[in-house]
Amino acid sequence: MITYAFVTTFRGKIVGSQIVRKDRFIYTALGHWPHNINPNRENLFEKFGVDSCFLVVNERNKVVGYYAKPFDELWKIRFYEHPYEFDRPGWSQGQYVPSIYQKEFLKREYGLNNILTDYIYGDSLFKLLRNVQNPGWVVQYKTASRDTTSGP
Repeated sequence: MITYAFVTTFRGKIVGSQIVRKDRFIYTALGHWPHNINPNRENLFEKFGVDSCFLVVNERNKVVGYYAKPFDELWKIRFYEHPYEFDRPGWSQGQYVPSIYQKEFLKREYGLNNILTDYIYGDSLFKLLRNVQNPGWVVQYKTASRDTTSGP
């Protein structure tokens, strides 16, 4: 449902991408695993103010996993209900893709042109990860409709 990738950009355009497993993406963003995408091994979630993303350690201070709640919410942007677990509601107004108004919202807020083929990356990704944890944002997204306050 979600593709994780390290993207390379040049002048604001994606020029390359490397598809990776979720674990590799999360551990690299947390600064736990080395990769040239995060050469200083910073905790990028902490740096960009994303809550609920952290390493899980045992009583001997050994890393035994991670917790990344915002990523578990991302499917809800695309789907009306979970595609495999039908008793879990999503936020989309369309069954398999967001409504036209939600698509406009995603383009305006995150620069996402096509939810099926485009990546959300960089500042937009961290903004989205912060927002999906905000109940007010969720209501705004779920009820997105034509903006009638901006004129015709």
